Amino acid sequence: MEISLGLSGLGHALGSTVISNRDLAKSLGMPNDWFVERTGIEERRICGADEDVVSLGAAAVTRACEDASLDPDRLGNETVLIHIQNGFTHLTPPAGVVLAGQMDLSGVRVLGLDGVCAEPIAALELATLMLSSGSCERVIISAAVDFLTYINPKDPDTAGLFGAGAGAVIISKDTTDIQEMVVRGIHWESHTEHWQMGEVDIRHLCKTDIGVDIAAGFYEMKGQSLYRQALRVLPHVIDTVLGQADWKNEDVELIVIHQPNTKMLQLGSKRLGLNLDIMPLPVRRLGNMGPASLLVNLSLARDEGRLAPGTRVLLLAFGLGFSCGAAAVEV
Repeated sequence: MEISLGLSGLGHALGSTVISNRDLAKSLGMPNDWFVERTGIEERRICGADEDVVSLGAAAVTRACEDASLDPDRLGNETVLIHIQNGFTHLTPPAGVVLAGQMDLSGVRVLGLDGVCAEPIAALELATLMLSSGSCERVIISAAVDFLTYINPKDPDTAGLFGAGAGAVIISKDTTDIQEMVVRGIHWESHTEHWQMGEVDIRHLCKTDIGVDIAAGFYEMKGQSLYRQALRVLPHVIDTVLGQADWKNEDVELIVIHQPNTKMLQLGSKRLGLNLDIMPLPVRRLGNMGPASLLVNLSLARDEGRLAPGTRVLLLAFGLGFSCGAAAVEV
């Protein structure tokens, strides 16, 4: 597999409020290092007073457009926006349509995906297929999350994990005068028998004179079960993608991976035979950003000078569903 595309632009946005996990532990009457020792997450970013999941998504897409020297007002039917979101401001229309509407992207075609952690890999495959078939000129893949609305602030299993942020990448079929991205392998899977490992369930719907009252549970996650499932499934996913690319583990120069928590990645990388030295861990200071974490991590890697031309990158994501995927790209 070898498909050459253009890596036109990258951008990300983070919640402006910083939450210390040591302060959180203290507020819950726990030892100050309780969350840090168990997760490796020292602090997280959450939405400020004038921010929400859509405004973060808009900021990330805007920055990616600026990076690509694109005027969002001039984008039309030649552009497809694939948006992944967890957290909402509307039940309908789809989150991607709300994002495009608020950004005045009136001519862009929009596809929304439900937002859990592995969707950016599926979105990349869709983008690759559309661009290689000539059905569009560019694809904007964006993901935005705000988990805090679903989290029980007193639940030690989830309270210290999640943050708010958004990331975006713009891929084009034209490689002229922009950094080339060669897609050498993509593979993703869904194992829906494990769908209840993490969920926010709707417990009650009640119509009133002014609308519908919706009672939902807090986010509940079986973190250890998710971790064990990842260790069972990911070796096959990684081997498949490296085989497509004709790479070995030692050929990979950068691993951009979904960021559940620092400890899980440190332990899991050893079990999976991945080189922790080439795996950035921004989760330490940002928290778990679900489907946005892969794109935020990719944007940060470029800002830190890790995406020099020719770099062999393994993209890897896994999470609720249970879904997982990987891509081998050379940028």
